[in-house]
Amino acid sequence: MASALTLLANTFKEDAAKFRTYGSQVPGQYGTIPAADIGGVAAPLGSFYTAWSAPMGKAVDGLGALSKLLGYVADGAEAWDDGVAAQFAATPGRNPLDRWIQQKKAWDEWLKTHPDGKPKEGETAPEKPSDQPPLHYTNTDKNGVTTDVTVKVDGNYNVTEQTVTITDHGTTYTEHTTYGDNGAYNTVTTGRDGSVSTEKVEVDGAGRGTRTITDKDGTTVYTNPNIKDPESPWTKVVKEPPYRPPIGGGGRDRR
Repeated sequence: MASALTLLANTFKEDAAKFRTYGSQVPGQYGTIPAADIGGVAAPLGSFYTAWSAPMGKAVDGLGALSKLLGYVADGAEAWDDGVAAQFAATPGRNPLDRWIQQKKAWDEWLKTHPDGKPKEGETAPEKPSDQPPLHYTNTDKNGVTTDVTVKVDGNYNVTEQTVTITDHGTTYTEHTTYGDNGAYNTVTTGRDGSVSTEKVEVDGAGRGTRTITDKDGTTVYTNPNIKDPESPWTKVVKEPPYRPPIGGGGRDRR
């Protein structure tokens, strides 16, 4: 839509230029017509072109600004969609690793009472998981958008690193996250335009968290008194302006 508005704005711009430059010649569908050939109609047409030249010039500026605004909105919406998709791909219970962990837990419980793994008459054994956890999986939706997830785990199958890459018809969005203790993590995001932003969450032993977000607009810091409490809010840290002494001094009288 933004490109269509830009095209329309350019059309207005060209027409406005014609209105300003034609004098004795009147624009026609296949070139120009000498004003003398159309008699008294030339003057009203000239007045029409002159009267509409300024409004069309303003239309160029207005549509150009609107086109840029729609472009910004589209870019923001695109980034938001990518972020939501990446989070969805990493949501517990929605990826093969989490399903494998649940299967393994059920199978290990089953083996406690069925060492050979075989069910007795009337019983149904749970699904046996594969020997190794799935650490990479990919999915392509009906629109041709591919989501690729790669994870690393520790000895207890806790995720220590995760990379989500979304490929959409030649454009790529990537989130790489490393996880620490007590809910801490560090995410580096590379947008479709190549811009890089980071989100780092640090948590102390008491559960107090600090979130630092750095992007093209600068760095913003938030704090949370108890990150383990889902109701506990993140509060933006407002920087106090640096102290500047009043003009004229204010120190001790040195007379």
